[in-house]
Amino acid sequence: MNQYIILLFTTLGLCACNQLAYAAQPADSAKVYFKLGHRQYSPELGNNAASMNRFIDVVRRADADSNINNIEIRAYASPDGTNTANERLSINRSKSVADYITEQTGISASLIDMLPEGIAWQELTAIVEKRQDVPYRDEVLRVLKETPVWVFDNRGVVIGSRKKALMDLRQGVPYRWLFANVFPNLRNAVAVSLYLKNNGKNNIQPDPATNQQQENATNIVTDTTSVYDTEVITDTITTAIAQAETFDNIAPCIPEHRFALKTNLLYDALLMPSLEFEWRINNKWSVAVEGDLAWWKNDPKHKYYQIMYIQPEVKWWLLSKGPWHGMYAGAFAGGGKYDLENGKKGYKGEGAITGLSVGYMWPIARNLSLEAAIGVGYMYTRYKEYRPYDGHYLYERTATTNYFGPLKAKFAFVWRFGDIKCNKKKGGVQ
Repeated sequence: MNQYIILLFTTLGLCACNQLAYAAQPADSAKVYFKLGHRQYSPELGNNAASMNRFIDVVRRADADSNINNIEIRAYASPDGTNTANERLSINRSKSVADYITEQTGISASLIDMLPEGIAWQELTAIVEKRQDVPYRDEVLRVLKETPVWVFDNRGVVIGSRKKALMDLRQGVPYRWLFANVFPNLRNAVAVSLYLKNNGKNNIQPDPATNQQQENATNIVTDTTSVYDTEVITDTITTAIAQAETFDNIAPCIPEHRFALKTNLLYDALLMPSLEFEWRINNKWSVAVEGDLAWWKNDPKHKYYQIMYIQPEVKWWLLSKGPWHGMYAGAFAGGGKYDLENGKKGYKGEGAITGLSVGYMWPIARNLSLEAAIGVGYMYTRYKEYRPYDGHYLYERTATTNYFGPLKAKFAFVWRFGDIKCNKKKGGVQ
């Protein structure tokens, strides 16, 4: 008797394993995209029409054979945004795609399973492993693989998370890069997969025109023998990786600014208008040139306040929290000429300076920032001393001065402009 029971359970176990084995392999799959923040499926967006037309054609043929086991719809979210909002958007998008499939094919809605995935950590990890251009890639992978989604202390209180660790890594540089180049594909993607009752080959072939349109558009599924040949179906993760590299026409850029125009409020207050132009080369380096000009005079009272000065500077953003945000160290040099007289004695000459600076910039609006900085270094100047006498100026002597110490102070108002556009080449925003 025991032998019959063992044989019965063994047979049932083998049947169950067989069911799980075929159910784990989708017969066909596709991925469609949504506009940022939108819940309604749009065939006109990108390659959505080609991807879905192929999938719909396969579903119709499988339905004609009564061979559909179920269809899974998985909506993904990226780490940015709140969990509640991501879940709600995923549910709405899944329902929109489900409604479209039932409308186009006439299959029963009971065959469709909607599975909102939440944050697609596994897909994100796979994409980072694939791409070599991710900043601090090894450290990002360490966070994704080793940091729990939620970190608890001994009392069960949340003290950290995988998302926070990723945001804090390297002052947020890799997180911002992922936000611009990868997250749009995760947060705006919905994957659909078809599972069949019979996982073997099927004699029904896909429509040639639909098949060719799909291959030309996205190459999500490459099918050389039969639409039901599961050995050549690309799995969901691989599809996400391919789409992350080829779907730049839909993924938006984060607006960053290439240039900045500044005025030093301290010098402006001293009636020496200041104007500075800065070019951000990349996240670590920028170059700037500053000009200051005061050209005031009162001949009857022999008062002159005339300064003309220009200064180039190279900046290294060593503690950057983002573009135009954080601490920098700079090296500057410059020169100019001056004529200063207080009614009793005047100094007219030329000079040159060089030195080092340290500063900090922080944003106060989308295009506006404030910046504070100080600079120290060496100044050399050669000048003539003179005195006003009876409507004339009497030359007294020529002198030089060598000076070491503070050379500049800055509290500037900054206007940032020149949005960086998406680069369609590998690497995203440059």
